[in-house]
Formats: sequence, C-alpha cells, structure tokens
Amino acid sequence: MSTLWKPHPGPQTTVLAINDVYETLFGGSRGGGKTDTGIVWLLKNAHNPRFRGLVIRRNAQDLSDWLDRARLLFGGASITGKPATIKFKSGAIIRTGHLKDSDAYTHFQGHEYQNIVIEELTQIPKEEDYLKLLSSCRSTVPDIPPAVLCTANPGGPGHSWVKRRFKIGIKESNKAFKDDISGRYRIYVPATINDNPTLKNADPDYVKYLDSLPEPLRSAWLFGDWEVFAGQYFDMWNPSVHILNDEKAEKLGFGQHYNSKYLGIDWGYANPFACVWIEVNSNGDVMAYRELYGTEKHPYEWGQMIYEESKLENIVMSYADPSMWIRNPMSWNNPATQMYSDTCIANALMGNGETPLVTNMVPANNSRVNGWRNLASYMSHGEKRKPKFYVKEGTCPNLVRTIPDMVRDEKNVEDIDTTLEDHIVDALRYAFTNLQAPEEPKKKIPKMMQEKIELMDGHKKRGWTYSF
Repeated sequence: MSTLWKPHPGPQTTVLAINDVYETLFGGSRGGGKTDTGIVWLLKNAHNPRFRGLVIRRNAQDLSDWLDRARLLFGGASITGKPATIKFKSGAIIRTGHLKDSDAYTHFQGHEYQNIVIEELTQIPKEEDYLKLLSSCRSTVPDIPPAVLCTANPGGPGHSWVKRRFKIGIKESNKAFKDDISGRYRIYVPATINDNPTLKNADPDYVKYLDSLPEPLRSAWLFGDWEVFAGQYFDMWNPSVHILNDEKAEKLGFGQHYNSKYLGIDWGYANPFACVWIEVNSNGDVMAYRELYGTEKHPYEWGQMIYEESKLENIVMSYADPSMWIRNPMSWNNPATQMYSDTCIANALMGNGETPLVTNMVPANNSRVNGWRNLASYMSHGEKRKPKFYVKEGTCPNLVRTIPDMVRDEKNVEDIDTTLEDHIVDALRYAFTNLQAPEEPKKKIPKMMQEKIELMDGHKKRGWTYSF
C-alpha cells in the first residue's frame, strides 16, 4: 500500500480490512474519504500480473477527476487512452469507463474483472444496469476472490434501489448479510465528514458549507441520512398516510357502488406494460385499487386480462398512452392465427369482437409536467389537511414500490427523470386525465315518513313547537 496515504481509523480502515464479501457499499455524507479509499482498495492486488480491475464513474468528466487523484497513489503506473487504462510494472491492469450512455454496460460484457469500483452508485437509475455490470465481476485467479466496492451519497435516481439492496436502516451497518438467492454477502459501511479529519482540518469552511445547506440536502450531505433525499419528486409520499386498509378505505367512502372508476394504461412490450384502476368517491378523493404489470405480452392478451378484471365493474373511462394510436404493424389482434395486422396498438388492445375488451378507451392527456403536478397536489397533506390520493393496501405493489423512486430530471426539475422505472406512475398520471366525483344517491324516504316531515315543516313555519 502506498506510503503517500494512510487510512483513518474508522470506516476507511473497516473497508480496507473486509474479506469474503462480494458487494461493499461505502456510503454516507460528502467528504467521508470514499474516493481515496476506493483507489487504495484496488492496489491490494496490483502486485499480481493477472489482476484486472475496473473503475466506473458516471461520466467522462468525473472519471478525469478520479484519475487525477489516482495518479498520486499509483506511483510508477502508466495511464494512457480515453477512457484510460492503467498498467502497473507487475503486469496488472486497471481499466476505466463511464455510464453516460444507457448501453454503456455492454462495453464490459464478456470481460473478467476480479475487482470493480463503482463510484456514485446512486447515479445508476436502475438496479438492472448495476446487475449487468456485476456479471463482469468474476475471478479465475487464485487468491483473488471477486469483489465490488461501491461508493455513494444519498440522493440521485438510484437512491431507493440502492437503499433497498443494501438494506440500509434495516440491517445493522458494518455487518455483512447473506443474499437469500445468490448466497453471496453484502455490507454497508457508513461514513461522514467527521471520519475524514484530513479534509475537516484542511478545509473547515467545507463543513460550514454543508451545515448551511437547506433541508433535505443538509441531512443527506452532512449526516449521510438515507431517509430523505434531495430531488425526490413525490417527497410528500408517506405509506403510513397514503396506504389504506379495508376499514380506513370504507370510512373514507371508497368501495361504494356509485363511485366513479377509471383506468390508466401505459403501453410496453420489452419495457413493462402497466394498467392501474382508480376510483373517485363523492368527496373527490381518489384511491388506486388494482394494477396489471408485466412484459412481453401482446395488446390483445393485455386486453383480455383487463376485461376479466373489469367486466363486473362500470368503468367510466379508460385513458391510455397516446402513442398507442400510432399505426403500428406489430400489433397482435388475432388470437386464433397469432398473426400481426396493420392496426394500431389501441385497436388491438380494445379487441375486435362485439364486446370491447377495454371500454371507453381514449388517448390520455400527455402533458407530463402538468400531470406530475396534479398527482403531487393530490398526494399533498399537512397537519390539518388530509391527502386526496390513496392506495388500497396490498393491491398495487409496483405502484407503491416506484412512487418514492421518482426523482426530478436534472435538465428540467419540473419533470421526472425519464430513465427511471416510471411505467405504472405514467399509467396513474393518465388515469387522472379527467376525473369527476360521483353524486351520492339520496336515500329514499317512505311515503308516510315524507308526509310526516312535510306536515312538521309546515307547522314549524307557523311557529308551532312540539315537546315529547
């Protein structure tokens, strides 16, 4: 290990001492010394001529910053190329790359890297893309077990899946836990700027800067708080408030036969298809109570499934992805011959029989920004104000899972990042296109009782009173 750098007692020392753990997340506040720790972590096996390492950062600019810091610690290693390749005198090689493009992970498929460092893990929007990177982390070199070291701060498009994967707040920090499926171990090691006295002493104003930030940025960057994070679009979402069991739903007037019901549909084949059912009560409150979610089914198949779920219900209107009305030769609408026709996806989804599979389906309003603002206003609540939107408990797992994952687009903060798994949330946005609260039917009063009420009303007008 280079004498130019020595780990501080605490998280840095803990990370460098970890063995037999496949995935390590070194995360927390800004300034915790994560980047330097990752650089030195790669040096542990740089003496082996067969060692191959990989460093991944979000973009080329971030990668350049990492290389500037690595040059100080990698000694006589040569650094050439774009993206850079680092070659040690021993014959060991470390390659670098970035994930600026959605298919960037394919550049590393088929390679073997015994150790991989992924900086800013929460900047990877989808867990699936991370897992594809992990497929390159393997080892045929004796005495070098495969391992991945990730660094991250709370926030970013991948915040929620990173938090779930490493069970932050559920499992005890600094203790490895076993994945039930793969059998491999993962660990989360938290750090704050207080664990990096080098930076704290050299730049005390940086600590003051972090302390001056508005919430929730301050909690995330100064304390490494994963419970809230900057950039979350639906930051008002609270499962304990918005998810209703049967009893609470009934008290709010949901489940009545006269309530208005709507569908929202977002088309997808390789990407998920999503459909959500909502109902509106007489107060104008909305509850999502059913969903369909999946991939690789043709429009007619989804139409049949929606029909089976809705045939006993009176659906006022079905609002769907406007792109479904584009003429598309890949729409399947003939289950007998399984042939494709030149109809659009919408027609195939609705079916060609006498009984439509999806009733009253029209293109939804596709104004994203207005749609997100509308959803946020329905979710909003306070000490003396209840939300107007709810989800029925146990009925919409994908909706409940992805609502908190939605983050703002960096280039347009009024919109949601389109790289996220937003399919079921899109369907919900479509369902809200034009909602109307139903009129609660008046209770019928028996004729004799009605006559008695009218008689008493007449007496009251004359000033007569009754005592019983």
